[in-house]
Amino acid sequence: MKRLGIHVVAMFLMIAPATARGDEPKFVPHRIGHFRSETLAAADFNNDGKPDVVAGELLYLAPDFRPTKIRTLKGEVDEQGKGYRWDFMNEALDVDGDGKLDVVACDWFQKHATWYRNVGTAAAAGEWPEALIEANGNFECGQLADVDGDGKAEEVVPSVQRTVWYERVRDPAGKAGFAVHVVSDKLYDYGVGVGDVNGDGRPDFIRPGAWYEAPADPRHGTWTEHPLLLGDREQKVAQHTPQIFVIDVNGDGLKDLITSSAHRYGIFWYEQVRTGNAISFKQHLIDDSWTQAHSLALGDLDGDGVPELITGKRFMAHNGGDPEEDKPLGVYYYTHTRGPNPTWTRHAISQDAGIGSGLNIPVLDMDGDGDLDLVVTGKWGGPVWFENRSR
Repeated sequence: MKRLGIHVVAMFLMIAPATARGDEPKFVPHRIGHFRSETLAAADFNNDGKPDVVAGELLYLAPDFRPTKIRTLKGEVDEQGKGYRWDFMNEALDVDGDGKLDVVACDWFQKHATWYRNVGTAAAAGEWPEALIEANGNFECGQLADVDGDGKAEEVVPSVQRTVWYERVRDPAGKAGFAVHVVSDKLYDYGVGVGDVNGDGRPDFIRPGAWYEAPADPRHGTWTEHPLLLGDREQKVAQHTPQIFVIDVNGDGLKDLITSSAHRYGIFWYEQVRTGNAISFKQHLIDDSWTQAHSLALGDLDGDGVPELITGKRFMAHNGGDPEEDKPLGVYYYTHTRGPNPTWTRHAISQDAGIGSGLNIPVLDMDGDGDLDLVVTGKWGGPVWFENRSR
């Protein structure tokens, strides 16, 4: 089955060819569309070697990004950003093994995960048929990750209250679909990540309230629960987070965690501390000067070999009910210095230009020049891709 090799996930950090160390990337925005939705996928959907963009009801084909409607979504978003399109995850994955990338999606309101089969990218091909993966409560978003440890981010990890993952399979008749694997039926607030926390070579699951140590066989073994408190600035409770990344922040050889408060204040990294064989995490603040950091990504934007943390402000997540919802939108990346006491520096990719980010941020080389660009969308109306002018 075709692999989407340019996707950035919790365990896999894209490293671009090196530029002069310390060069700060310059980003040029390119408007692709004006559709008010909150998630997108960027990948080569027509196999011409150029990344395209799926967002909302539309497929935008490179290089001119002329839109083609590939599906019909429920819901509406008005000019003030109130309302929702019923679409909360878009990930590119060849589900049926036909050599064409499909779209995996989920929906909060219909309480299910689905996938759209790529039947062709020309307008004459019509809308892509939708098939159910699972109905399992409110789906907030999701991502691709390497759960089975084969080095490929080809498993679907939804952000639902249970902890589950989906694996591509075929039924006895040969029909493509997904097997649902349950890590835990315990209910958590939203937010999820996958990565090797304890260094045993197995991808673990991380939730705001616990991390689950992977068994030797992630399909049939028992996952061991370890308590966590992520996402709360006061560290009193586990709170709603977006993506959770597993990465060695301070260079001590132990994997730390990076995440944020999805709707309140705070972007954090959590230092792994070992006491004998016991693992705990110490919270460190990256930034709490703005709210709604509901999408996080990692990517080496400046080519120095150290990935940057990329994020942006979500627009009207709860139709105006969140703190500082009326503050200007922005898209940012954070650099950090490694060592016992890492320091973080925020850089604006876009500030007060009406552009933020929604539920995910694809990071990939959109123009084939050898450095990493990024694509964002939200209820402010997108997508917009930011060209990295490092070279």
